[in-house]
Amino acid sequence: MTSQPGLATELYKSASSVQDAPTPPEAPVPGPKLVRGAAPDESREFDRLLARRFARACIVFLVAYAGHLLRDLILFSRGGVEYQRWVLAFGVLVQAMLFLSVRRAVVPSRSHLRLAQSATVALAWVILGATQFDYLRYEVQKPDIRGLEWSINFQLIVANTAFLPWFGLIAAFPVLVPMSWLRALVFGLGTMTIPMLVTVFAVYAIESLTWDRTAYMHIQFLVWGVIGTCIAAYGSAQSGALRKEAFEARQFGQYLLREPIGRGGMGEVFLAEHRLLKRPSVIKVIRPDKSTDPNLLARFEREVKILATLTHWNSVEVYDYGHTPDGTFYFVMEYLPGSNLYDLVKREGPLPPGRAVFLIAQVCRALREAHARGLIHRDIKPSNIMAAERGGLKDVAKLLDFGLVFDPGRLTDSGKLTHETAILGTPHYMAPEQARGEPVDGRSDIYALGATLYFLLCGRPPFDAKAVVEVLAAHLNTPPPSLRETIPADLDAVLLRSLEKRREDRFQDVREFELALLACQCAAEWDHERAATATS
Repeated sequence: MTSQPGLATELYKSASSVQDAPTPPEAPVPGPKLVRGAAPDESREFDRLLARRFARACIVFLVAYAGHLLRDLILFSRGGVEYQRWVLAFGVLVQAMLFLSVRRAVVPSRSHLRLAQSATVALAWVILGATQFDYLRYEVQKPDIRGLEWSINFQLIVANTAFLPWFGLIAAFPVLVPMSWLRALVFGLGTMTIPMLVTVFAVYAIESLTWDRTAYMHIQFLVWGVIGTCIAAYGSAQSGALRKEAFEARQFGQYLLREPIGRGGMGEVFLAEHRLLKRPSVIKVIRPDKSTDPNLLARFEREVKILATLTHWNSVEVYDYGHTPDGTFYFVMEYLPGSNLYDLVKREGPLPPGRAVFLIAQVCRALREAHARGLIHRDIKPSNIMAAERGGLKDVAKLLDFGLVFDPGRLTDSGKLTHETAILGTPHYMAPEQARGEPVDGRSDIYALGATLYFLLCGRPPFDAKAVVEVLAAHLNTPPPSLRETIPADLDAVLLRSLEKRREDRFQDVREFELALLACQCAAEWDHERAATATS
């Protein structure tokens, strides 16, 4: 699962840098309560990990077998270990088949993986056993060794050389393929007996090899086998603990984090998946360096509770809210395939008037519900509106980021409006009264929505100075440039009225603004069906 273009960076950002001003805790907002993170269920995630790691182990074995086969073909091209070449060629073929059987399955079943692992181990035993047998036969057939008594040191040298590949298998396989420490222990003890059995077989099959020449070899096999088994068991135990910690670190409640898709002033945003429903979601998490700020946590909690009270189709839906056992706060929202309007314009250029009106009218409907509940958004801008695909429809507008929502009815103990003098929001889309730090109302959101419409129509905000002070001064004193030369006259009139300096001169509510937009002639030029045709 991959995120859609435009869903990164700007998605769910917590406004601009001026947004990070501390907000004091406010009275509780009705909404969902904190829920504790659930215990992790590693089953499906572990199967994915097991399949990936086993596929990599197959590649390691393939390279080893192919390398030895190539060596034998080059060094012993005129005879010699003919049977060993066939054994190695057989190993390459079987190991390649095991690799393909795992890679072709999206998530192989646990029994499939266990069977493939067992086949890989058995194949390794056969190839290493054949290699050891050939090595022992080569050593005893040397002219300076044949018929002579082997010294202890020479036996140890032969044993160490013969057991080296076995030691690598015992110690490395449980690391390449995750397994419990108990399975690693059984695997190591089982594998260390194979070279002993091969040596016993060699005594009967090779005339010059006697029991007294192999006595110390068995001791050496036993010592190094136990050491390798202990390393494998300990490594598997440590790997399992780290894997569980990593799994838990990627989990918030019932959700598994898949990939980061954004970062804002308050927190980070991740693409996630519900562990049971397998539903793609977006999780917003308080940044660790902000998690000790009680004011910020209060604002974060307030944002999700406000979102949870909004039910309109054009407002982003919140699924869940809670914190992990270590106190990390998060909330879960619907995943919106599509692009935010800022990225959309930057990618495609100014939108056709009909499409711009169609999107902004939908945002008006979302704001109608919020304003009816006495909630002012205060940070409407192109990057906080998604043109999403929902229910098989394209260009479904979704209003995001209620982190700066303001309730005029909520008063402090002193009876004054909370933060009535704070300048919060994004300067390029800020209403004049908001820039002055005056109390805001629904008409302030209408101004910001008009500035967003301006951006959609011409690719830039009404006032595009680089300095924040210049932008705010323009909002206070400078009339926005008319777009009459590039857009219909009736739409230009609606646009300029939404950007009036005095709120009394603007549309008095979003319903009036919406009706004025829909009355424009271009409003009939775009709908969901046209969007599906134009963007397919």
